[in-house]
Amino acid sequence: MHLIYLAAGAGQMYCGACARDLALVRGLIARGHDAEVIPLYTPLRIEGEAPDGLRPVFLGGLNAFLQQHSSLFRRLPPAADRVLDHPALLRFVSQFAVRTEAARLGPMTVSVLAGREGRQRKELERLMAYLRQSGSGCSASTPNTCQTAFIITNSLLSGLAPELRRNFGAPVLCGLQGEDAFLEALGAPHTEQALAHIRRNARSVDLFIASSADCARRMGETLGLPADDIAVVRTGLDATDFAPLAAGRCPAPPGGPCTIGYLSVITPGKGLDLLVESVARLHQSGRPVRLLVAGRVLNHGYWQQVQRQIARGGLQEIADFRGEVTREGKLQLLRECRIFCLPSRFAEARGVAAMEAMASGLPVVVTAQGVFPELLQGTEAGLQFAVGETGPHGAAEALTACLNKLLDDPARGYRMGQVGARTIATRYSVDVAVTEVLAAVERACSRHRASAD
Repeated sequence: MHLIYLAAGAGQMYCGACARDLALVRGLIARGHDAEVIPLYTPLRIEGEAPDGLRPVFLGGLNAFLQQHSSLFRRLPPAADRVLDHPALLRFVSQFAVRTEAARLGPMTVSVLAGREGRQRKELERLMAYLRQSGSGCSASTPNTCQTAFIITNSLLSGLAPELRRNFGAPVLCGLQGEDAFLEALGAPHTEQALAHIRRNARSVDLFIASSADCARRMGETLGLPADDIAVVRTGLDATDFAPLAAGRCPAPPGGPCTIGYLSVITPGKGLDLLVESVARLHQSGRPVRLLVAGRVLNHGYWQQVQRQIARGGLQEIADFRGEVTREGKLQLLRECRIFCLPSRFAEARGVAAMEAMASGLPVVVTAQGVFPELLQGTEAGLQFAVGETGPHGAAEALTACLNKLLDDPARGYRMGQVGARTIATRYSVDVAVTEVLAAVERACSRHRASAD
């Protein structure tokens, strides 16, 4: 089988969706399949060795932006387009783009979803030409014999689907990864316009694949998709670097304060302020705790608010902020922690950071929504709290109660961590994810053949 992933990059920022796609591609290649990744907008951030099959960037973010705002850039020659798509330039400009609020991206989002009717038509045609010339696609005249399938990694890129169907006779799958929150944040009239385009593009998709059952339900409701049109492919994690951390943990924790870790981007939706308030409560009650935070600041106003919160709580001496870390920096953070917390206000679709913490043998404290109930289902690998608890400090109180339970019983935390490591190794391995994605591709192929008959 020849599988082509069309994946949106996040520039220099760590991206759970990118990590998931690259892990799947590595796993597919290891199974003997021909798989390639075509980055869109920006280069993919890669941790570890780049997989075979990684292609140049198409629909470059700078080109797409300039073509949205000026007809001049829609007429530039290919040589100029290549300059604007240079990976180093895209990585540089992406550090500013990731801070852009969704409400300001409405027109461009709608245009990209409009496909050949949008302002990025030239970029779309260039991608189709590349697929034809490279042999990545197959002839549209032989849809039942082609062994190629396209996987678009999220529905915000579904404007590609009609063109792939028009140009190639291959099945098209499209990922659902919690885009509903972004779509809602676009605001009127762009939210409804974007949804209308996605619903139209869905007619060119043979099967949608969601990262969790919760995501399948929410996105199905948002897009009006029947349940049979969505398959669930769980996120697979390569635990090679994390498993030694779990194996090296001691049942009896060392002396000194208990380190509580947070690793994610810093925005209001990720709920770092809830964790800071909880740690302040613990500190003020005499608990020996330490807070270790890493992640890129995407909302500077919010980060300043959190810093003031740290100062009010008297946490300056026990709070350590390390910014965005490398892979080795991430492993060091997880090595130092005894509890990992991700108090997201929104429903996480993948929860990769929590999965990495579990694979490292840490008990996790997460919100009881999104992918987390599925991740912890049937195990005692962590604790969950309701982020919607009533009262001005309800969620922070609920989070503090969970942290107190683990502080009171370190042995329980150790057992939770070991259960979590086994859960990731057995239920959420890359091999399991590859099996699930291959089953989804086969299902899409069957639906594609049936629609062609």
